[in-house]
Amino acid sequence: MNKYIKFFTLNFSLLILIGCGYKPSSVYQNKIIGNNIQANVEISAKTPREDIFLKDALNDAVYTVFGANLVNNNANTKIYLTLASSSISPLDYDENGFPILYRSSVTLNAKVIDKFNKTRNYTISGNYDFAIQPNSVLNDETKLNAFKQASINALNILLAKITKDGVGNDN
Repeated sequence: MNKYIKFFTLNFSLLILIGCGYKPSSVYQNKIIGNNIQANVEISAKTPREDIFLKDALNDAVYTVFGANLVNNNANTKIYLTLASSSISPLDYDENGFPILYRSSVTLNAKVIDKFNKTRNYTISGNYDFAIQPNSVLNDETKLNAFKQASINALNILLAKITKDGVGNDN
C-alpha cells in the first residue's frame, strides 16, 4: 500500500510541474534577444562623462542582467541607449539642514533591434538612493557612481520589458 502512495504522489507532482506550463523568464528573454548583444550608447556633448558611465553600465548589464555576450559584429540583438535626463536631488536633511540622503534618477531612451529584426522603443527610468556623511560635500565620484547604479536599475527594468514582450509573443 505504501508503494502505491509513493508512486501516486510522485506522478501527481510531476504532472502538476509539467502541466502548469511554467517557464522561467530567461526563456522568454532569450526568445527575443538571443545570446549575443551589441551595445551602443550615444555620446552627447552635453553629458559626456555620464554617457561614458552609461556605456560601462550597459556593458556590465549585458553580462550580469541579460546573461548574454557582448559582441561588435554578428549580434542577435542591438541595443541603442540615449540619456534623456538625469538628476540628483536631496531626500532627507540632518538637524542642521544639510542633505544626508540623495536620490539619483535616470531616464533612458532605448531602441532594441531583436534577433527577428523587429525594432522596439522603450523609455525606462531608474533610481538609486544613497546617503552621505553629515556636513560633507557631494563629490563627482559619488555622483557618477550613483548615476551608474541608477542606470543599472533602469536596465533591469528594460530587461523586464523585453521579457514581457517575449511572453506576449509566446507560441
